[in-house]
Amino acid sequence: MDNGNAAAIAMRRKAAIKAAAIGNFVEWYDFVLYGLFSTTIAKVFFPQTDATTGLLATLAIFGVSFFARPLGGFLFGQIADRLGRRRSLLLSVLLMSIATLALGLLPGAAQVGILAPILLLLFRLTQALAAGGEYGSSTSYVVEFAPDHQRGRYAAITPVWSYIGSFVAVAVSLTVILTTTPEQLLSWGWRLPFLIAAPLGLLGLYLRIRVEESPVFQELRTSGSVEKTPIREALRTSKKPLLIILGWSMTNATAAYIMSTFLVSHMAAKISVGIGQSLIVQLVLWSVLGIGCTISGRLIDRVGRKKVAVTCAAGLALLAVPALAMLENSSLLQSVLIITVLALLYSGFTATTALAMVELLPPAVRASGAALSYQLAYALFGGTAPFLATWWVSLGYGLAPGIYLAGLSAISMVVAMVGIGNRRKSVSSEPDGPGDDLLRPSSAEEVDPSVTA
Repeated sequence: MDNGNAAAIAMRRKAAIKAAAIGNFVEWYDFVLYGLFSTTIAKVFFPQTDATTGLLATLAIFGVSFFARPLGGFLFGQIADRLGRRRSLLLSVLLMSIATLALGLLPGAAQVGILAPILLLLFRLTQALAAGGEYGSSTSYVVEFAPDHQRGRYAAITPVWSYIGSFVAVAVSLTVILTTTPEQLLSWGWRLPFLIAAPLGLLGLYLRIRVEESPVFQELRTSGSVEKTPIREALRTSKKPLLIILGWSMTNATAAYIMSTFLVSHMAAKISVGIGQSLIVQLVLWSVLGIGCTISGRLIDRVGRKKVAVTCAAGLALLAVPALAMLENSSLLQSVLIITVLALLYSGFTATTALAMVELLPPAVRASGAALSYQLAYALFGGTAPFLATWWVSLGYGLAPGIYLAGLSAISMVVAMVGIGNRRKSVSSEPDGPGDDLLRPSSAEEVDPSVTA
């Protein structure tokens, strides 16, 4: 390949990565705000209830909205596999930004009564629809641009930038909390981070309009291999990969929302840590996740997928219960240390998930199949985790959230041992079946020695 061609490919790859990354930043900045302000939203939209009941009602909407995520995965996955990854990404970031802006403008129960929580649910469902369409398409898009020997680090780009978006959401929220009185926060302060969604969404949309289609999808289109009914075809030909992704992603989803949503509201309401301090812990969480996921992506390229996956799942299974138990009476510094350990283990989950979603599925059904399994895991496990954890703790079962997370981690460890291989698989042709290389160790030839962590 001549230097001009190589430079052109590098430029297209860089533009694509930038657009996908910024889009994920915008999507997840928007999406995590609801969980961060769950205690305040409960007071605005459920003022007639006691604090715990109002919080449970708010988290119930949080959980119910997750059942729209598989629908979003279905709709946007169809678009990505039939019309192109780029078009799906444009629509998802636009829809998310509109829904988040609407949440920031919603009147509370004091103004419109029962209509307030109904509208809250409607726009939260819209957010979830957009989020369901983003991850599968975005991950497919990024990894399909990646050099074969660097797929781990490229797969990590999608979750890393979602963590950066989450970090900024927490930082903006913390700034609002520290610069407003409790009365101002309840009246209008909580709305400000949601309103910022509008300019952020325009930025994401602008960057995505300017990029070209994934080379793998272009190849599908040129060869006439675009699948007309990708979901049906995925369910017909890729049942085992879909189940593997589901079995691995269920812990990914549960850990994400136990750490990011349940712990914020729980630490603020039940432990001697204020909302401001609990958000500081969140800043640490997203920082560690971003760094840990970056490292995990490079480790995947060096030592293999299975080793990273099994190690992280085993660690989370062993430490989930003692870690959450210690958080009950921990100081701010102790909370930070505990969250750091959990986040480092969890970061290996996210990098492995992103890569498995692409490598285990054939390109013609990749976005649809990945989104279906991944978002189903988030609907069944992630969206319900904060509600279940809060409910269990309110009943006096303080260790239940940790036991739940540990049990799921143990199951996912078995899934990784059986279903995630170490070898790289082609992303531009029909991949090997998930069992073809499961027990083969990675070899020196399979990792480019020039790639450094």
